[in-house]
Amino acid sequence: MLKSTRSIRRVAGLAIAAVAIAGAGVAVAQSSPSSNARETGRGVNEFGMTQAFYQGRAVNFTYSDGFFCDTSVPSAASSGCEAGANWNVAPSPQHDPLYITVPLGFAVPMNMQDCPAGLVCVDHPGTIDLTRLEPALKPLYPSLTDAQLTEALKNFAVPGHDHFIADDNQGQPEYWDVKVVGVTSPTVYANIRAHRSNKYIENLIAAKDPNVVGPIPTNLFLFFAAN
Repeated sequence: MLKSTRSIRRVAGLAIAAVAIAGAGVAVAQSSPSSNARETGRGVNEFGMTQAFYQGRAVNFTYSDGFFCDTSVPSAASSGCEAGANWNVAPSPQHDPLYITVPLGFAVPMNMQDCPAGLVCVDHPGTIDLTRLEPALKPLYPSLTDAQLTEALKNFAVPGHDHFIADDNQGQPEYWDVKVVGVTSPTVYANIRAHRSNKYIENLIAAKDPNVVGPIPTNLFLFFAAN
């Protein structure tokens, strides 16, 4: 299990990069993207697949139910999803961690990401609330008022990312607890993809690699089978 050891200052880097990756800078907020939700905290049920990585190989995720975000954790996003605080109530007693790696401050070609920036992957939320990072972000945006910064962080587009799992649940569908791992170096990001393993990510974090941030907790669960 990955353990978070980074400060709020490092976590703030994720929020800053997510703005750029999502294509909507904090200083020039755009209209909110679709939340892909049928109601607050519950995603639209769709059937589809994405790629992912497990134990050094590529696998497929097969989705059949929409996302779940614990609404006991306050969120201003249209999806009801939030990054920066852990869930209180899980959608099921059985779940495993899903680590999503997010490039921080650099772009990744669409054909080199499981869920590219600017698109909403099947059964994923389209938006997420990052206002819990506001105290760390304020000094970095002196031209914005508190109200402007808060408004910009409330309903972020979910950034592009890759998926890594530590267990395949024997190919059976279940809810997966989403943890964010930010990566600040294109070279390290490419190495993570090349190794295709959560163990490699765990080793980077254990070694206190300066280019790896996280894992950052969320109130978000995705539902899929890995095969």
